[in-house]
Amino acid sequence: MEKGQWIPIVAVSAHIMNRVSPVFAATVQPEAIVVTGAIPGAVKEKIIHAFDPLVELIMGVSLPIASVMIAGGALLVMIGIRDKGYSMIMSSAIGYVLVQMTPLLIDLLAGVGSAI
Repeated sequence: MEKGQWIPIVAVSAHIMNRVSPVFAATVQPEAIVVTGAIPGAVKEKIIHAFDPLVELIMGVSLPIASVMIAGGALLVMIGIRDKGYSMIMSSAIGYVLVQMTPLLIDLLAGVGSAI
C-alpha cells in the first residue's frame, strides 16, 4: 500500500475480523425482564402532581393576558380593522377557556393512562 492511499473501511474491518480469535467469540442471549407494578402509586401521584404549580401559574396569568388581548381587539374594531379585532377577541376568549380547562384535560389523560 502506498502512503496517502485511501483504504475502504469495509476492507479494513473485514481484514481485522479475520484476525479475531474464536476464543473470545461468544453468543449472548438477552434475558427477558418482566416488570410488574414498576411505579408505586405514591410515586405516580407525585409525578402527576409535579407540574401543578406551573399549571396554576399559567392559569393565574391567563386572565390578565386575555384581558389585554380583548382590549387590543376592541381597539382594532374601534379604528376600523374589524376582521383582525374580532379574530383577536375570539382567539383570546378560546385560549382563556382552554387554559382554564387544563386541569380537566390533565386528569382526563391520567385516567386514560391508568385504564391502559
